[in-house]
Amino acid sequence: MIAVRAMVKLVLFAVVFCTLAGCQTELYSKLDEREANNMIALLHKYGISAERSFAKDGTSQISVAEHQLPQAIELLKANGLPRRTFTNMGEVFKSSGLISSPTEERARFIYALSEELSRTISDIDGVLSARIHVVLPKNDLLRQDATPSSASVFIRHDARAPLKSLLPHVKMLVANSIEGLSYEKVSVVLVPVERPAIDVAAPMTVGAATQAGLMAARPAGSSQALYLSLVGVVALLLTGALAFWLGRRQERQARSGSSPASSAARNDPPRIKSLPSNDRSADPTVAQRAA
Repeated sequence: MIAVRAMVKLVLFAVVFCTLAGCQTELYSKLDEREANNMIALLHKYGISAERSFAKDGTSQISVAEHQLPQAIELLKANGLPRRTFTNMGEVFKSSGLISSPTEERARFIYALSEELSRTISDIDGVLSARIHVVLPKNDLLRQDATPSSASVFIRHDARAPLKSLLPHVKMLVANSIEGLSYEKVSVVLVPVERPAIDVAAPMTVGAATQAGLMAARPAGSSQALYLSLVGVVALLLTGALAFWLGRRQERQARSGSSPASSAARNDPPRIKSLPSNDRSADPTVAQRAA
């Protein structure tokens, strides 16, 4: 019984430990499938365990181990993920059943135009975030000194990306997307961002993974402690199983009386003691006296 109780305690301890060790916390939600896949790939590349689940509305959410949450947030932020969501023309001018004023319609148009251009600039490789501010003055057609349109572009990008060489193309893209906007009236501000040093596992290359073998690959960095803990739990379970088996074996031997002394006594045939006889004639001394 002692061995059984010890085994039950070991199993309960292992279950509780594994449950706590594998505790997942939600990192981001309301993500589209493409962005969720990019985030999962980046986290796995740096040795951070991440899982994706689907909500009822069809969007994705990402969960990571609780002890890896700070590293995951810092890593995604350094890579500009998740990206800012932009509103398109259809969403801005969605019919609401109410009549809008000309001023409101003009404000919606300028906002939608800025959102569409910001989304286009954000798709350039190396761009972490982009904002475009469009100015479309309301000029009088009868006036000759009309105020020209202008646009300001703010780009926050990775310092390693060659965005300076793309500067003329960005200005040309914005100028040709807005009616009445000239190339000279587009200003672009580039803000390079240095990637911070993140305390996570180094990215694993395809060649290294192939050489080491996927089954032999072990988590590194912050996941190594969890890996060693799980190995310890497995070793503890094996030790408990061995102790349980030995205890049960000793109990069976004790109940069956399988000690060497008892086995020898059981194997010897029973000895029958001779009873004293009452027949005096069988005694030779009594027979001589009678003669």
